[in-house]
Amino acid sequence: MTEYAPGAMSSATQRVYLHIGLPKTGTTSLQELLWHNQGTLTADGVSFPGHDLGAHHRAVADVHPGRYGSWKEKRTPGSWDWLVEQARAFDGATLISSELLAPASPEEAERVVSSLSFAEVHIVCTVRDLARQIPSVWQENVKTRQSTSYPDLLAALRSAELDHTARLFWDYQDLPRVLRTWGAGIPADRVHVVTVPPRGGRPDVLWERFAGLLGLDPAKYETDIPHYGNFSLGYPETEFLRRINASLPDRFPWLQYARRVKDDFAAHTLSARSGRGSIPLPKQDQDWVHDTAERHIAEVRGAGYDVVGDLEDLRPVAPRGDEPASADELTPTEAEIGEIAMESVTDLLRHPAGSRRMMKRKPPQPAKALRLRQFVMRMSDQYPQVMAARRTYWRVRAKLGR
Repeated sequence: MTEYAPGAMSSATQRVYLHIGLPKTGTTSLQELLWHNQGTLTADGVSFPGHDLGAHHRAVADVHPGRYGSWKEKRTPGSWDWLVEQARAFDGATLISSELLAPASPEEAERVVSSLSFAEVHIVCTVRDLARQIPSVWQENVKTRQSTSYPDLLAALRSAELDHTARLFWDYQDLPRVLRTWGAGIPADRVHVVTVPPRGGRPDVLWERFAGLLGLDPAKYETDIPHYGNFSLGYPETEFLRRINASLPDRFPWLQYARRVKDDFAAHTLSARSGRGSIPLPKQDQDWVHDTAERHIAEVRGAGYDVVGDLEDLRPVAPRGDEPASADELTPTEAEIGEIAMESVTDLLRHPAGSRRMMKRKPPQPAKALRLRQFVMRMSDQYPQVMAARRTYWRVRAKLGR
């Protein structure tokens, strides 16, 4: 297990930590915390580059356009190269974090790692037990416009044959495959598996493990911050959103969906409903999920990767006994769906689209020094001369520090 070592990042050796996911393992919360503490990280010798929270995701969409072609923001083209340039210019450690990296093919992963050949590359993978992952991933998939039902997802995962639904899930969640893909050609002790603690523990444990891996003192960083990217829905609300997804035309663009449906309607109207609870794993799926988790644990242990935390965290907890026999038993009635629809329409009439998103989910404004730093970073994205000046500044500061 990696422990916090004061001064671990004082070496002039350039390192790049690629945090590749897995999705739904605290990645968004970590990214928001890192962004909030960006200035402190830099002062401690760890760069978290980019001038907004979406910078790393756009960079991955840029380097993997075949996989994320619907991400058509104007700032996407060329964003991976500039992220690499910022890492190259920084004399210290750089952290790149995006769960969109998880499903990469061996060729895609090799291309990313090769672009960082100037540095010592470390792979960081946050992981959580599969019994919690499956329902959480289903809900997140629905929030990102997929329309596969929970019973259909579970049936696909139980099947011995991989269909499109199962393949899409395992592309992101097959832990041994993801680690083999990204760890190819990298020493096992530079492939770090950070486990998410079981439900009910202290909220900062994951951050403490993640910070310790980077050689940082976790207590030095502000963790009591608002989280803008995470919200949860109950099963009926998720099923209602899934039906909306199935009704939307294909020509409805992703960025419009993300803004109007996910970040506004789902995040406020649906998440505000009472009675939400975690989505259970049905009894008929518990045995195969437990067996799969045991296989993942054995493969991680056998590969000799650096485990930050405890592999026991990946073993599903004993079922409570009140889980439904199958996912079909969770399906809301048409009357329940109609009630959600009526309440949602009433709420939307009371609150015009976008009004609460702008009012309640506006990110905090950075301090003056951070705003200036972000301005310089934007200029370096556009002008090579500014990037060259930043390189000179960092090199001089590093020499003075030694």
